[in-house]
Amino acid sequence: MSKNLTGAIAAALRATSARLRAVDYLRVSTEEQVKGYGIAYTGKRTKKHIAKKEWDHVGTYADEGFSGSLEAHQRPDLNRLMQDARQVPRPFDVVCVPEERAIGRAGRAFWPWVWELEDLGVFVAIVKGDYDNTTAEGRSRMRKAADRAEDERETIRERTQGGLQEKAEEGGYIGGKVPYGYRVINKGIKGESRLAIDDCQDCHSDCIVKHEADCLREGRKHYVELRDWEEVAKALNADGYRKRNGEPWSYHSARQQLLSDIVLEARQVFRGSHCVQRDPDSNPIYGESVVIKLDPIFTLEEVTELKNASKKLPRKPPTSRIYTLSGQIVSTCGKRYVGGGKGRREKQYRCQGRTAAYPGARTCDCVYLRAEPIEEEAWKKVKSLLGDLDQLKAMADDWIGVRSGSRVNFAERIAELDKQIATQKKAVNITISMTAKQIVTEEEDLSEEEAEKRVAEVVAPLQQELAKRQKDRSDIASWQEESDAAGERITQLIDLAELANHRLHNMPLQKQHEFMVLIESEVTIIGDVPQGRKGQPCALAAWFSERGLEVPVLTDEGWAKVAPLVDWKSRNLAPRTVLAGILYKVRTDTPWKNIPSLFGSAATLQTYWTRWRESGFLEQAMGVLAQERSTPLPAQPPPKIKLRCLIEPETLLESEGRSGESAARGSPAARRSCPR
Repeated sequence: MSKNLTGAIAAALRATSARLRAVDYLRVSTEEQVKGYGIAYTGKRTKKHIAKKEWDHVGTYADEGFSGSLEAHQRPDLNRLMQDARQVPRPFDVVCVPEERAIGRAGRAFWPWVWELEDLGVFVAIVKGDYDNTTAEGRSRMRKAADRAEDERETIRERTQGGLQEKAEEGGYIGGKVPYGYRVINKGIKGESRLAIDDCQDCHSDCIVKHEADCLREGRKHYVELRDWEEVAKALNADGYRKRNGEPWSYHSARQQLLSDIVLEARQVFRGSHCVQRDPDSNPIYGESVVIKLDPIFTLEEVTELKNASKKLPRKPPTSRIYTLSGQIVSTCGKRYVGGGKGRREKQYRCQGRTAAYPGARTCDCVYLRAEPIEEEAWKKVKSLLGDLDQLKAMADDWIGVRSGSRVNFAERIAELDKQIATQKKAVNITISMTAKQIVTEEEDLSEEEAEKRVAEVVAPLQQELAKRQKDRSDIASWQEESDAAGERITQLIDLAELANHRLHNMPLQKQHEFMVLIESEVTIIGDVPQGRKGQPCALAAWFSERGLEVPVLTDEGWAKVAPLVDWKSRNLAPRTVLAGILYKVRTDTPWKNIPSLFGSAATLQTYWTRWRESGFLEQAMGVLAQERSTPLPAQPPPKIKLRCLIEPETLLESEGRSGESAARGSPAARRSCPR
């Protein structure tokens, strides 16, 4: 923030007779909640401070259970506070926080937020220490407090990670989920807790406890004998074994636990997963990966026997049907719809909840869904969204503005830090010179090594301060670079809109499926479900549709032409009435059971339709009536759906092979593919 702007705010605060409007921002992490420090506790302090300053308290923003390392856009209420602060006129003048770490424990989470508020004319007041950032002294205190918070965070992290590393290297229990088949022994005893096989310690023959290791051993024997995971689950359930959460075993859970790498290899790898933070060379940041050896549940021969028995059978050739939304449609029972329905006349989706989670488990009765209407509507929405540049820009506003911090004047902060760094370097040089002169004149008996040590001790605090300022400048420069890159997003959005307008309209189904997976689409049906009998379309309507026929109007003249062709008649119902009922059904898309009784019973009409179709009479009758007046098949209204997806322009453009085109004209996407 410039000195002129700071002075203007300070002068306004002194001169104005109107009371300032203040809001408080409260944040506690999950760890602080456990210790009893909740939002209510911190809120009392901020409200008392606001009252003491005689400000008007006009609102509270609170993020409970959110880490201080998260940026503003990652905390719901802080994000809302920033959106409100950008309104004109501003709804408040002061943001009051109980202490600096409520803002954030990382510089990236702390400074862009404070700076943008400064540029908007809103200052931050800290209850602890009773200061704000309207003066150079206040900003200096805030900077030092932010540095301490980040140093504290790094110290805690290094201490925690170092302790875990040491425990892992000693083969101890490192916390987290305990692998099935094992339990923690000596828990709580420092240096002695570790994983042990969960079986009967005293090996009593009459032990009635169902130990996890015994369950795995029984499951292995059953599978080697039966070669069927469904039968293994049934056998384990019948023997009284249960999963750790008390639920019965299923096909998937039995297979997952028995073929677990931890169980088969009798080892755990600490810092071996893809979730571990790594450096540019893919090495774990906080320590090397460690293999923790465990006591084996199976012998080597038993492991080999199980692996041989579970070798995968040759894969079946893929079906020709492609379901573009398989696994991406949310069912009312909470499960997902997947492609299914072998032997059906038309593609359909079935709910995964219709399959028992374990033998004997309850299943849902969610209807089958006709695939084409939902797929067409979802794809239509994707094309509409990606083809509308204005809508894409509106959706990306927070992403471009808030997340990258583009509303902050980084250049001004860098220039200010450059001056501080230059001043600090001069202070270091002067201190070195003065200390050296003092040693020469006053302490001539010191050795050269002792003299250098004395100079280093005197200069150390200044060097540390200089290092912090240089680190701050490096951080801000990287934030500025990220902010400048926000402009590149606009170009990528334009490219994405061009892609939608030219490439998505005739994209094959397989490509559509890959694209929907890439954007992590999630479809929820909010209107009538497009279904037929068990999810099948109306066979009668399909018969007309496949032949490209419209529905003729049955007049006296038309019936006179058709009557001689009738090959099957009922004793109780006139054939003309039956044909009229069949045409009524297809013209109005009325379910069989709801057809008016004047056409006869639904069962009779269905019987006629089946016999006339198989005998060829219906084909002949429609040919004769082709010249009569007719009506088109009823149009099916598009299903009402809600589509949620993740739009990352760079990823989508690269997936569609646009990186080469971008490189040809020097677009941001091409530049981003190069290492910085």
